[in-house]
Amino acid sequence: MKTFLFATMCFALQNMALAQINVIGLPDTGNSPAVTQFFPNVTGAGTAGAVVHVWYVSHHSGLAYESAVVVPVSAVDGLAEGGQIPGGGGPLWRLKIRGNTSVTPWVFEGCTPLAPGLFEIARVEISLPSSQTAFDRVSLLGSNTAGSGPGTTFANGAVMTTGTGPMMVTYRYVNPMKLLPTVIGGGTPPMGDVFEKLDLNFFNTAFAPGGFDGHSRIKFSVDTDRFVP
Repeated sequence: MKTFLFATMCFALQNMALAQINVIGLPDTGNSPAVTQFFPNVTGAGTAGAVVHVWYVSHHSGLAYESAVVVPVSAVDGLAEGGQIPGGGGPLWRLKIRGNTSVTPWVFEGCTPLAPGLFEIARVEISLPSSQTAFDRVSLLGSNTAGSGPGTTFANGAVMTTGTGPMMVTYRYVNPMKLLPTVIGGGTPPMGDVFEKLDLNFFNTAFAPGGFDGHSRIKFSVDTDRFVP
């Protein structure tokens, strides 16, 4: 009976991963860079120049880490792709940033559904400063940084986000931003709502790092603002 119950539980967990991903937020961290102004309502194309860093658990060529830059693919859409299918094929993964980032979910997906074992990803860091944009989450202090929008916390702040593949993803906002003292009298500390980076970690059904491979796909909500250095 115990064996049957354990097998049933494992089956249920595996199938749950096909419909939803458990989301856990970690404490914000990092330094506090200062800028002169924020503007809300950035489009996916407006994040062009941002860098996506990826760490692999496994990769068909033995690669452990790589980076890709977001490029505009339309007037409002941005895209980053990484890796190559053996034999010079297309990308292994892609990040789609479509339309107004305050209302349109971002999509991170594997591109080899028929050969998922070509790679497995444990961690993704999306770094925005080179695009002069910043992640805008809901302020933990109850007050938005001047000029920024109301913000959207990863996955709308819910405990789950839709997707296939990993059982769990943790998110962490990195490097809270603030306005220069010359802009706001005496300066203003970080208000807990605008950040340079978003750090995502994936975990498989055994809760070990990984779980994101060629057939995996997650859809999540985050917002971005433009800033002036």
